[in-house]
Amino acid sequence: MMVETALDILNQWQAELPIYNLSTSGSTGNPSIISHSREALQWSATSTLKTWFNSDNPPIQLCALPLNKAGGFMQIIRSAVWNTPIWIGEPSSNPLMCKESFVLVFPNQFHHSHNRFETHNYNNEIWETHKPSLISLTPMQLANILQCNDASGLLSEMETVLLGGQALDPITEENIVKKFPNTRFIHTFGSTETASHFAGRILSKKKSYYHTTAGTQLQTNELGEIQISNPTTQNKILTLHDQIRIVGEGEFEWLGRTNLLINTGGVKVLIEPLEQQIAQILNWPLYSFYCAGKIHPIWGEQIVLFTLHTEPADEPIFERLSALPNHYKPKQIVRVQQIPMLENGKIDRNN
Repeated sequence: MMVETALDILNQWQAELPIYNLSTSGSTGNPSIISHSREALQWSATSTLKTWFNSDNPPIQLCALPLNKAGGFMQIIRSAVWNTPIWIGEPSSNPLMCKESFVLVFPNQFHHSHNRFETHNYNNEIWETHKPSLISLTPMQLANILQCNDASGLLSEMETVLLGGQALDPITEENIVKKFPNTRFIHTFGSTETASHFAGRILSKKKSYYHTTAGTQLQTNELGEIQISNPTTQNKILTLHDQIRIVGEGEFEWLGRTNLLINTGGVKVLIEPLEQQIAQILNWPLYSFYCAGKIHPIWGEQIVLFTLHTEPADEPIFERLSALPNHYKPKQIVRVQQIPMLENGKIDRNN
């Protein structure tokens, strides 16, 4: 199914369609359709190549993200623009479990008479001849890969990993850098409105910041929300609901989503920075819990902590969380069987 969808996208690209539609994730509301021009998508793919890779020797990608969302869709577009083959795998919680299921697609082998592209099922010879060096993953996928030795071994063969769709906690970052010293991990920053990432942060032992891709202009509004412009925004200023701190030319620190907050007792608590603090205090990975607001008759909303962890008592958890400011402390703990997730790896906070 993934391969057929990839071929459909390549057919559209070869047909030089002027407009392409992408669906937003729906993580903060109902999904919507965003349209981008062919020129904007081509610019995005070229900008990614110029910013992080050798333009004379583009990397071969491995795609295991949904193709109906920006992340996976843009991997196919990059393959077409870079004129490089791409490996296609079915999206799953651990896409590197079975590389024998991968299919290699050549975007430049278009046969007009048959309306087909050249494809090859996995075998050792073609894998070694066209070995992928770049993969895009969600933090949730990465977490599952880290728990599997075979999958981790395959990941260590990648030169670059693009991570997107969700925040990373410092503990996970530290473990990644230690376990994969020869692999470059780039935590990307972007949205469907920008077609793909427009910034990235290379994980390292030291604190790192996001750098915008080549050709992207950066500023903030009075709320500290990020404002960018580049060809994907038709060079008009686009404001995203992300609060940042500019630390240098095209360089910034992400602080949290301004449309992901809980208003409790008149205090507006940004959810994602709070979750990062909780992850550090409790030594819990981000994908094992999440916070949400629950209507409260006095406070307006109160913070509820939903978790996969099965500690029988709440008090030890509340005691450790006492390090948080009062309005930031979860007032209730709810144990769940699974974290509701969207297909692109983001937490479904509408669930």
